Amino acid sequence: MILQYIKNVYITFSDSGHQHPRVKTGSALAKAGLRKIVLKRLMSSLKRTPTLPPGTKPLDNQVAGHQTADGKIGCLVHEDGTVLKPVQVPPKGQTEVEFYQEVFGEQASTDKVLLQLRELVPKFHGIVHAPKEPDVRFMKLENLLQDMRQPCVLDIKMGRKTYDPFASKEKIAMETAKFPPAKNLGYQISGMLTYSPKTGKFQKFDKYFCKKLNEETIVFEGFGKFFAIDGVLQKEVIKAVIVRLERILEWFHKQRTFNFFASSLLVVFDGDISPSPSSHPNSSLSSSGLDAGNITHNCCNGETDSIIENDFSDLVSSDSVDEKMTNPSDSPHPKVQVRMIDFAHVYHMTEEDENYIFGLKHLIDDFRRLLKS
Repeated sequence: MILQYIKNVYITFSDSGHQHPRVKTGSALAKAGLRKIVLKRLMSSLKRTPTLPPGTKPLDNQVAGHQTADGKIGCLVHEDGTVLKPVQVPPKGQTEVEFYQEVFGEQASTDKVLLQLRELVPKFHGIVHAPKEPDVRFMKLENLLQDMRQPCVLDIKMGRKTYDPFASKEKIAMETAKFPPAKNLGYQISGMLTYSPKTGKFQKFDKYFCKKLNEETIVFEGFGKFFAIDGVLQKEVIKAVIVRLERILEWFHKQRTFNFFASSLLVVFDGDISPSPSSHPNSSLSSSGLDAGNITHNCCNGETDSIIENDFSDLVSSDSVDEKMTNPSDSPHPKVQVRMIDFAHVYHMTEEDENYIFGLKHLIDDFRRLLKS
């Protein structure tokens, strides 16, 4: 039946507007190529749609990383306001879990470096399991975008090197080829999400758009698009981002505990520039993203700094719902957030993380260039 289906539709695909190699219609090469396309689409449609854990839905403003599609579960937003990030297969997943456990564990309470780091990464509330698939685990992370009406999101992968010290020659060559300008820039854009108040619509710029940027265009055609709201550059937002980047850079100059590879920075701000009401209700399943800051959550039985291996049935209980979320009172720009994310390649080292620092310095300089434009 599948072969008959392919035979009947392969000519239709050749007329669909997609660019395929020019070959003689009906030739063996044409049939083979088009059959491959049809089979790929058919198999994709037959993949089992993942069953999401109760009280969750896909993170609709995720701009990079593994997303919910083609039988895979990406980051989810939970009705209690937190974000659930799937734990990757070992060793990546275990590395990231151990990193969060170290930063938010009890032993870190006396370590100034780790205490400062807690303010630069998403707050960690433990590990939860899917009810029907106990092998599927999620990291329960804090989410600051719940109070943002129209969040704009920017994901920046940091470092000249996005491969770890133990990478093979093949891995090094593959990573370097993904975005050659990173060698001089020290960073690369992985994805962006912008918002237009005039149209009321979001626009997503995926990795394919971002890979077309280079050293000459990344500042104004990349960051310029992200920080512009209907053509007006939001300079106050850029200033607030620079302040936060300088805070992260200061921490890197002090610490000699970690080296980060293929890690990212998440930059978010509220694209709704209309006057804010004195208060507006939080939407439990509104647009959300991975981030962290000074908002207090009451999940995990109130023990926000402890590591708890939860069963998912506990997660969706009424006791886990946070009803005490408030805006951070000590932040001059509560609607602008910059946090470090993605820790699958973190290593304990006693030397300065020159790779990350190089990218941070260059990023700050480029934001200042944009600010002066």
